[in-house]
Amino acid sequence: MTTRHYSHLFSCLHDQPAPIGHLGRGVHHSVFRSTQWRTIDGDHLRAPRIHDFAIIWDEDHDERVICVAEHLHMEGLLWPVVFIGERKGVVTLLLDYMAGPEVFADESVWIDRIREVASHADDTDDWQVEIGMYQRLVEIDEVSQTNPVRIIPEDLARVVPYLQAIDVLWLLGDREDAYGMAAA
Repeated sequence: MTTRHYSHLFSCLHDQPAPIGHLGRGVHHSVFRSTQWRTIDGDHLRAPRIHDFAIIWDEDHDERVICVAEHLHMEGLLWPVVFIGERKGVVTLLLDYMAGPEVFADESVWIDRIREVASHADDTDDWQVEIGMYQRLVEIDEVSQTNPVRIIPEDLARVVPYLQAIDVLWLLGDREDAYGMAAA
């Protein structure tokens, strides 16, 4: 089975073209690969790293959100993004919890810039932008700091495990090995 081609900037690793299961209003997802020139802390790198992220679609599978992801990438703002959601004219970005306090500060210049770029990325629409965070749990008894805002209109007890399941399968975010391949 071939995956759908959405972008000239990203590779689509996995695609669910239509709703699966009973979560939210027709939730499904696709996983994309990009390259990034920053560490998760935002420091510049000499060589690119692989960065995988997922798009959480609602029932209408509005592909205009790809334009938002492309603009964020071209502006160098995609590096901490793990999930992008689109629902009813709202783009929700879930950033990696490890991105650091300067990204999540109340008056973050980075957050202001990402909102500006994301809200005007598509010429046909001005998107509202919500920003939350995603924390990969490392230990079983760890309490999640994930704040998915409204990426999926459903109870947190169902949303967070769904996001975690995608992450478990695809190891989203920054790959410390430069090309996403296992170190020798």
